[in-house]
Amino acid sequence: MATVSGDLDPLSTGVVYCELVCALQGLAQYDVAEEWTEAMERWCNTNAIGSLHGRCRVHRAEILRLRGSCSEAETEALSACEELRPYLRREMGWPLSELGRIRLRRADIEGAQEALLAAHRAGWDPQPGLALVRLAQGDAVTAAASIRDALEHPMRVPFKERPPDTDLQRAPLLEAQVEIEIAAGDITRARSAADELTRVAARFESKALVAGATHAQGRVRLAEGDPADAERYSAEAARLWNEVGAPYEAALARVGFADALRASGREQRAALELAAARAVLDRIEAERTADDVVSVERDGQAEQVPVTGLNTFRREGDYWSVVFEGRTVRVRDLKGIRYLARLLADPGRELHVLDLVAAESGQAGGTDSGRVADLSRTGPGDAGEMLDVRAKDAYRRRLAEIEDDIEQARALEDTEREAQADAERDFLVRELSRAVGLHGRDRRAASTSERARASVTRAVRQGMARVGEHHPELGEHLDRTIRTGTYCAYVPDPRAPAAWRS
Repeated sequence: MATVSGDLDPLSTGVVYCELVCALQGLAQYDVAEEWTEAMERWCNTNAIGSLHGRCRVHRAEILRLRGSCSEAETEALSACEELRPYLRREMGWPLSELGRIRLRRADIEGAQEALLAAHRAGWDPQPGLALVRLAQGDAVTAAASIRDALEHPMRVPFKERPPDTDLQRAPLLEAQVEIEIAAGDITRARSAADELTRVAARFESKALVAGATHAQGRVRLAEGDPADAERYSAEAARLWNEVGAPYEAALARVGFADALRASGREQRAALELAAARAVLDRIEAERTADDVVSVERDGQAEQVPVTGLNTFRREGDYWSVVFEGRTVRVRDLKGIRYLARLLADPGRELHVLDLVAAESGQAGGTDSGRVADLSRTGPGDAGEMLDVRAKDAYRRRLAEIEDDIEQARALEDTEREAQADAERDFLVRELSRAVGLHGRDRRAASTSERARASVTRAVRQGMARVGEHHPELGEHLDRTIRTGTYCAYVPDPRAPAAWRS
């Protein structure tokens, strides 16, 4: 086809790849989706432009979550949020919603809630994730009301990232409803949801949909007091999920199988099944705390020591959730905050300012590939036009979008959003004015490396000041440990390691 052969232009090729994978994900054809995701990744490494790198990351995160590699999946989802932020508005809910699903699977209930609420603020439907968060918090009544509302009043805004078919959109909601209604004590609603899910699975002939529907029927049979049928359905669901290659779902089905065996009085077999299931579930949940240790040397031997009061520097929508020495604060996003997050993620490593700028602008490979590799890190001379034609056009388009944002904010009386848009507009106007002189002549730039050094240093210092306003102790810590210049680094005291989790 034209997409694979290279006959299409890069933008069209990327759109075709992305929409195809989205459709396959919606159909729960995960094996084929994985193959096309890999093909898209190979293409992205050399041809992707704009938001396509970030979109590819979301697809990879979805596959990693399915395969049980939730730590890697969360890393991909977080990177996708960073890369897509300059390009997406309402669709930012897509990577945020995936991030919430991953965290829910890792038993990070608070993190899942933050990500899903951020998706909702972006205009995305956070269900069924948010209802499952409520269930995990022990509020089955609110969870049931939430999932019923999502099914009765679905969002009709079309997104190419979501399946266009109504039944496919309902399938994950129905699967969640079965679990929630049983917990809430409404077995009739649970059975209705399971039966509808079975019809949807039969229509699309997807093994994953059939596996989900079969597990749902097993849950209902057990709740109705029919352990024999519950055993049959749960065992079949576990087999199907294993064939799909979804260890988390297979483990949940085996938990259901163990519960049915126990209800039949077969305790020994139930214990074996439950132990096998818990081994998988504990491994996935344990990934959440796998980084909560540091390596120290004692008596000449390296030893892994748990870190108490683990620090967190994690983005949630337009804010960063920051935990340091047991105190949690939320800080509004700034470029300097993003630079700090990058430095904190790799303690002791010196990063060239051009690498930080390249990562911030979404250029894969930092200064080692593409156009960025051609920029001199040391040359003091003329680095060309401050803004090329494409960049100036992008600035002007963004200015037009900002005017629309300001009008909407004023109509909604959202003063905070209006102020943020005003600030961005002023910045873009300054940049254009700085890059274009009298009669529209382009101004020339000084050394790229020097310009990046000044820009990054200023942004980092502003970010540290903002953090210090909210958390003075952390502000002092950053003052002592952040090094800026042509190379930047986070250098904590090795005698008192400070571990950070993103």
